[in-house]
Amino acid sequence: MPITNKKTLVVISLLILSWVILLYIESSQQPLKIFGEIPGLDKVAHFSAYCILAVMLLALLKVINQYKKIPVLPLVLVFAILAGLFDEAHQAFVPGRNSDYWDLMADFCGALFAIMLNNKVTRFYDLKIIHR
Repeated sequence: MPITNKKTLVVISLLILSWVILLYIESSQQPLKIFGEIPGLDKVAHFSAYCILAVMLLALLKVINQYKKIPVLPLVLVFAILAGLFDEAHQAFVPGRNSDYWDLMADFCGALFAIMLNNKVTRFYDLKIIHR
């Protein structure tokens, strides 16, 4: 693996680790008041957080996948779901928080959206290159 790809791999890995730690820290605290005031805002936050996580995972696996053939999309979805399960299980033990099936569904949908968007952008980019 070229040195630039190693650097990219390390940077993306650190971003993912930082994001997961940030999610853990956030879920260890009381929810912000605004989440109680605007119905569904917590689901939007879960969707967005796991969409961002999936985008970073896709980027990491694209760097890795240059050399190995691995099933990228199922791996991203499985990792995002496992992170969501861990987050919800953790919240069940935090005072003032609770574990919610619908939060996990929002996590799943956010990751799935990132994968679908990745597929569309990749196909569009590939078609543009082919038609040049």
